[in-house]
Amino acid sequence: MSIKLDSNAKINLALSINYKRSDEMHDISTIMQEIDLHDTIELSTNETNQINIVSKGIQVPEDQTNLCYIAANLFLLENKINKGVDIVIHKNIPVGGGLGGGSSNASSVIKGLFKLFDISSDSKIFYKISSNIGADVSFFYNGGMQYATGIGDQLMPLPPLLDQYYFLLIFPEFSISTPWAYKEYKNYLENQSNESNFVPLSDKVDFSLWRNDFEKVVLSTYPEIKQMKNDLQNSQSLFAALSGSGSTMFGVYDNLELAINARSLFKDFQTCIALPVN
Repeated sequence: MSIKLDSNAKINLALSINYKRSDEMHDISTIMQEIDLHDTIELSTNETNQINIVSKGIQVPEDQTNLCYIAANLFLLENKINKGVDIVIHKNIPVGGGLGGGSSNASSVIKGLFKLFDISSDSKIFYKISSNIGADVSFFYNGGMQYATGIGDQLMPLPPLLDQYYFLLIFPEFSISTPWAYKEYKNYLENQSNESNFVPLSDKVDFSLWRNDFEKVVLSTYPEIKQMKNDLQNSQSLFAALSGSGSTMFGVYDNLELAINARSLFKDFQTCIALPVN
């Protein structure tokens, strides 16, 4: 028996870095939106008691550092299962682009293993496992559009405010390290409150309230990304921003033709027009 699942990406529509915590991490506020750009995860059992990973498409680690391996191992331990699992990752989501691909893959593995071993899906077990993997993993349990606080693990669902919009994603040929971005951001913030006010209070989105604090360090360090934002802003986008700590830049459009026309400005880059998933 095998299980196949789509594993969707997300974008951070807005992100503020609020407090430095005693554990050296930072509390954040962010609005995350699931999109239909996706990887595909295939799961099957084996009798070797081993977790095997095969990466196809964009290459990712096939060892114990892969979040899929970590997720599968935690699931098997939690449920006292003495079987192995084969995991094939068909990778389309760029790595290091702020799109949550690894976290989404881990979430899909947990969901898929519930089905593979015919175990009733349990949100408590899911969140218990995901809390030991990474902050974004929990988001993908329900996906859609959510407001996240804490380290990104305290989630509040939002209505599908952008279901009539299109996202143009631009992928530079390099990734950006999230630890690097946080370290550089310390020049701007040290144990201070920086609360956001970008959560929509109605069904009308005020894009002027949205921002991504990581842009303060990323755009000044990477002029290519700054130029991408400028070009998106000049292409009749309603909003343009970095996703997470980057390196993906995206524009929001209320018209598919505008998104297609804007895409033609970025022929030197890999691009994608994506839809929200709610």
